[in-house]
Amino acid sequence: MNPGFGDRLRYERERRQIDLKTIAESTKINLHLLEGLESDNVSRWPSGIFRKSFIRSYAEAIGLDPEPIVREFIERYPDPEPIAPEPEPPPPPRPLFAIAPSARPVVVKLTIISTGSQFSRGTLLSSLRSRWVAAVCDATISCTIAAGLFLVLGHFWRPLGVSMLLYYIGGIMLLGNTPGVCLFAPDRHSAGLPTPGPESSPSSAG
Repeated sequence: MNPGFGDRLRYERERRQIDLKTIAESTKINLHLLEGLESDNVSRWPSGIFRKSFIRSYAEAIGLDPEPIVREFIERYPDPEPIAPEPEPPPPPRPLFAIAPSARPVVVKLTIISTGSQFSRGTLLSSLRSRWVAAVCDATISCTIAAGLFLVLGHFWRPLGVSMLLYYIGGIMLLGNTPGVCLFAPDRHSAGLPTPGPESSPSSAG
């Protein structure tokens, strides 16, 4: 039966008549660790660099080449692998939008205030005759402008369309209605209609 690793080390130490306590004192290695080594029990030996340093010091103390002894020792008794802690479970995903339990919905009230219209009742033509007269007046003015442009540009229909567009847009922006309607509409005071302004508001009445 082939002797074990520890038996061969003890044989070499005893053959050289070196006491184990002397090695413990010179190397500062605990005597129980050296006894365990020669008994092939290194369960109490440290790991890492101290493990290699202890076996190297023991080999040198008994007069052996430390390199092959260290290699054989590491092959027979490798460093115990540290037990990695179990990973903690990941936290539950947080919602993108979290609403506090005590939060109340915000109610926004919108109030639409009407500012009135340029086309008020006072500028409307009630009779059909007045409407025709106002329409003829507006058409005559537009055609007159187009005729003047025709003498300059030599075209009639395009200037007529442009003049009518500008005529109506300008009249509404400046007068609030077409010039013909403003000319033939009844006066507010004569028609008995209220005049818009602060004095006609409900708060000033009475």
